[in-house]
Amino acid sequence: MQTRSTTITTTPHPTTLMMTFLLSLLCSICIAGPLDLKLDRLVGNASLRNGKAAIHIIDLDTGRELGEYNSTELMIPASNMKLLSTGAALMVLGDSFDFRTTIDIYESNNRTTLILRGSGDPALGDPAIFEDEHQVLTHEALFDAVAKALKDRGVESLDEIVVDDRVFDRNWAHPDWPEDQLNRWYCAEIGGLNFQTNVIKMYPIPGSLGGTPLLEMQPDLPWIDVRVKAKTISKGRDSAWIARPVPANKFTLYGNVRGKTEIPVSVHEPSLFAGTVFAQSLKDRGIALITNGYANEAVRLADAEDEWASTPVAVVTTPIADVVTRANTDSHNLYTEALIKRIGHEITGDPGSWENGASVIRLLLSQHVSATAAQSTIIADGSGMSRENRVAPQTLTKWLNVLSHHESWDTFANSLAVPGKGTLKRRFLNANLDSSLKAKSGYLNGVYSLSGVLEHPSGRRAAFSVILNNIKPGAGARAAKPFIEDVVVEIDAWLTAQTGVPGG
Repeated sequence: MQTRSTTITTTPHPTTLMMTFLLSLLCSICIAGPLDLKLDRLVGNASLRNGKAAIHIIDLDTGRELGEYNSTELMIPASNMKLLSTGAALMVLGDSFDFRTTIDIYESNNRTTLILRGSGDPALGDPAIFEDEHQVLTHEALFDAVAKALKDRGVESLDEIVVDDRVFDRNWAHPDWPEDQLNRWYCAEIGGLNFQTNVIKMYPIPGSLGGTPLLEMQPDLPWIDVRVKAKTISKGRDSAWIARPVPANKFTLYGNVRGKTEIPVSVHEPSLFAGTVFAQSLKDRGIALITNGYANEAVRLADAEDEWASTPVAVVTTPIADVVTRANTDSHNLYTEALIKRIGHEITGDPGSWENGASVIRLLLSQHVSATAAQSTIIADGSGMSRENRVAPQTLTKWLNVLSHHESWDTFANSLAVPGKGTLKRRFLNANLDSSLKAKSGYLNGVYSLSGVLEHPSGRRAAFSVILNNIKPGAGARAAKPFIEDVVVEIDAWLTAQTGVPGG
């Protein structure tokens, strides 16, 4: 028997088509955010010169979308990447976590070994931390205390100093970072033991006119290879700069020196650098090093098989709140890279790396935001220095929403910059916002970003993320920050209009 299939085709009545269209239009209006038209107008009026804008705004207390423009577009976030890294660190480590650097002594077979056990603390020896008005510990006080503790134990000499930095891997610099900027402080290498943000401060000083300038450094490390190929001038621009080949700890001063200036230069192999600073400082305080050469010759990195039944001499701690604040308010890259590697170590038990740290962040995104957010977000480094990072503004605002309901929210929110402070020192000062603003800015060539939270006096809160890419020099670059600030002003005005409560 032959069977036949029958297809019945109907043509909708024109009235039905019109009703369907109207319903679709009404639904799209219903789900549109109240700030969508404002964002369209702002983007249309901005002189971004073919730059790309992506924006997302949500109500932090309801999760409702308030506005969006290309909000799912994957963008280079620059330092807005720090929001993922610092938030993840607080989730994983908790806001009561302390970085602990321990200084131990091990004595065996008439040999005395000092062991510096790093925890990845980026703040150890950071002048910005030591010089804080609430701190009593200085470089000198730290080394004085260690030397005294050793002498109190009867230790007058050391056979070697071992730096146990195995909490992190020894991939010091990220492969995506620009090679021609690896000597800059913001591209400082990261180790399991860090000191003075892994930077030497060089001070060119004028010599005789037309002659070779002098050069001082802090800390003073006599074995560091420094060459001076600059000259002293009395007129014109001071153009002194310092080169460091990659990878090496050899430095050359170039340019013209008119007055004393400070030039921070990052070092190679930061864990060894930290160990040599300790060695030199203890030697200066009468703790002899059994070596015929410089103090650095008594320092080595721990081997894989090294294990000691050592005795603690001193412990230096840094609260995670101080670390996330330096990362977010000051946008310090080293601090954020320490956090992403530390959470990688915490979860896997392996040396912290960019790879396992990124995996932890993706896991948290999957658990708390969405599988789509986790799969689409590209996490190359923790600080946003890499141009390979990609994140959608919608992911950042939803991440902020998750954090706002987490027990570490106060620590996180207080780590962000506010107008007049940190990276917002010169921004929003004349905006007359009713709401308080806490945010993270970001900048790379062609990239401008700002993500954060506005909290109105009524208590209502909105999270936002604005990311601009492909911004060309000139008019586009000049328009970028004013455009971002206009978006924030519109959100603030909307919050005030909804509540009827001015900021006062």
